[in-house]
Amino acid sequence: MQPILEYIDHSSEKYIEELSKLCANRSIKGDKGGLRKTKEQIVEKLICLGFEVNEELGPTGVPVIMAKRQEEHGPNILFYNHYDVVPEGDRDGWFHDPYDPIIKDGYIFGRGVSDNKGGLMARLQAMEAIIEKEGKLPCTVSLLYDGEEESGSNTIKYLIQNSSKSLSIIKDADLCIWENGRILPDESPEAAFGVRCMLALELTVETSNGEEHGRMGAELPNAAWRLIWALASLKDEEEKILLDGFYDDVLDPTEEDLKVISSYPYDEEDVLRKKEIDSFVLGLTGEELKEKIFLQPSMTVSGLESGQSQEQEYRNIVPSTAMARISVILVPNQTAEDILKKIKDHLQKKGFGDVKVSCESSDGFPVRTTLASPWRCILERAAEKVYERPLTPSITQLGSGPAYMIRSVSSDFPIICACGVSSLTSGNHSTRENIRVKDYINGIKYTAAFLEEASVSWI
Repeated sequence: MQPILEYIDHSSEKYIEELSKLCANRSIKGDKGGLRKTKEQIVEKLICLGFEVNEELGPTGVPVIMAKRQEEHGPNILFYNHYDVVPEGDRDGWFHDPYDPIIKDGYIFGRGVSDNKGGLMARLQAMEAIIEKEGKLPCTVSLLYDGEEESGSNTIKYLIQNSSKSLSIIKDADLCIWENGRILPDESPEAAFGVRCMLALELTVETSNGEEHGRMGAELPNAAWRLIWALASLKDEEEKILLDGFYDDVLDPTEEDLKVISSYPYDEEDVLRKKEIDSFVLGLTGEELKEKIFLQPSMTVSGLESGQSQEQEYRNIVPSTAMARISVILVPNQTAEDILKKIKDHLQKKGFGDVKVSCESSDGFPVRTTLASPWRCILERAAEKVYERPLTPSITQLGSGPAYMIRSVSSDFPIICACGVSSLTSGNHSTRENIRVKDYINGIKYTAAFLEEASVSWI
């Protein structure tokens, strides 16, 4: 193992340059050129590493990359990553070109360095190091690369329903290492044994056939107020979501779940300081706060639009339309389909039947893998070879993703978020997206150590 780790150290500048080249592509939804260039760079890398590569298309035309390198011994490890990114947003919010990554104070800044090109490339570079020093991989590796994770993973969904190749790359694997992993503030690597699901909704209301002068506010219905009242009916000031039966299917935690949550190193003071706030929601702290974070579903208003925008001069109007975007983060055993129905039923029952609810997808559900999985011990032993602190398990990653699509193929297929390069301060989706150089190189080493350990433990 030591020659591999030394090779990674020796190649660190090359690896960072390779990541920067991949992140130079604007691979957002609708940018065909950026998506194509990103895909081509990845496929070229895979071919150089001896993978058999297939590009599968669905109705959207954005390819899913499926690849496999078969070895004689060991398990079959499936890595899921995505090569699309979210748009850069307001470029004035960046202190550099988001598609020209830079290194500053030991960090790499750029769109996609954390979510998710950094995780994708680090894993490939780990395999490159192993092949360079040993001539082959210690076990079979399969790869599933999504080009639409940030917009619904529609092609993966289509292929799972219609392509035997997609099913086989999942069914033939023994474990899925999901998307990314994190380094926690105490410098320990995290392995998350779950992936949440998000139900993204748009609520709209139209109260008349057009806006009018504000003097008519006494007699005309106001769309903004109408929507505010509808939203207020969904959740109270104590953070309780008011839908009938909303919490009925929430899975009770096991003793092991509570033990893992209790030992999770959540630095409250650091978060409060960085967000420049005095307290968390409801004044929670300690075990109560961590249990709310990991065990409870949430509902968030992500945006509101009505009437005149902030950029416009004051016009004194009664708005006739209003729109809100809300996200519901689900926990086991809730399903998006059931919660969507509960929201629609609630609005109808409360007299807000005129508020229209729309969403792109409602077939998702959260995924959990047991903390007693033997893969946990393998990840722990691999972490000992790279990090000074032991692995920290958590019951789930706090973000959402299409892991349910993979789990729908095989109901007991283990999915674990590990072997990553990000941290709690990586700023995914923000104008300060970053990873620490040290974490990137260690993420490459950890992936290599995990593959070696998985092979040894399989015998």
